[in-house]
Amino acid sequence: MKRVMTETLSEITLIDQNKLSLVKDGALQPLLQLLLNDDLEIKKVSVKALLQLSSMPENGLQMIKEGVAQPLLELLYSHSLQSPTLLEQVVATIMHLAMSTNHGQAEAEQVSFLNSEEDVFKFFSLISLTEPEIQNKILKAFLALCQSFYGFRIRKRLRQVTTFF
Repeated sequence: MKRVMTETLSEITLIDQNKLSLVKDGALQPLLQLLLNDDLEIKKVSVKALLQLSSMPENGLQMIKEGVAQPLLELLYSHSLQSPTLLEQVVATIMHLAMSTNHGQAEAEQVSFLNSEEDVFKFFSLISLTEPEIQNKILKAFLALCQSFYGFRIRKRLRQVTTFF
């Protein structure tokens, strides 16, 4: 039942108000549970739904607070290179999450993203392994993070990362 609902959510076009309402009414936890499922097809559907909802900065902040970021990063490093579509959707969702850190609420609520040096290094290293469209999304994510309230941390980590390249 959850899979059918998630597939429907990932396929329908939603207006911004509906996206906000879905997250406000608790849609993230079921999607997070599906994202943690062992079935790759279920993960794909969940990522597609999260991508659609993450286009709203308020939703992106809520996703970060509810712990969606780490499973997305883990999925990115473990499965997505096998599926170009999944890779693109995960990176696009991460880009939306990064962009949401520039929303006014992020500073007030002290929401930060890509906190570990390892995550910054791994995400940055994907630039050399992906095609230009995905590279562009990764760079946009880092640009947004560098402009956020916690941007100084990301810039410091990026300086450390670039010494390896």
